Amino acid sequence: MLANTEIRQNEIDSIEQQILDSIHKGDVENVKHLYGTMESHFQKGSDYTKDLIANRFLHPLTSLLEMNYSWGKQFLDIMPKNLKHEYCSQIYSSGI
Repeated sequence: MLANTEIRQNEIDSIEQQILDSIHKGDVENVKHLYGTMESHFQKGSDYTKDLIANRFLHPLTSLLEMNYSWGKQFLDIMPKNLKHEYCSQIYSSGI
C-alpha cells in the first residue's frame, strides 16, 4: 500500500509541475486538460489522496494564482467543480 501511495504522490507532483509550466506558457487548453486529470484523482481517490491534492497541489497553486490575480484569475475561473469547492473550503476555513 505504501508503494501505491508513493506513486500517486509522485503522479500528483508531476501533474502539478505540468500545470505550472502550462500556466507560465499561457496554455489554457492544456491547463484545462490537466485540471480534469487532477479532478478525476480527487473524485475517485481515498481521503488520503484528497488531502494530498488539497495540501500539496491546490493550496500552493491557488496561492500563486491569487498573488498574481491579473493573469491568475483566468486559471482560477476554469478550475473544475470539485477542486473549486475544495479551494473555497480552504478560503472560508482560514477566516478570510
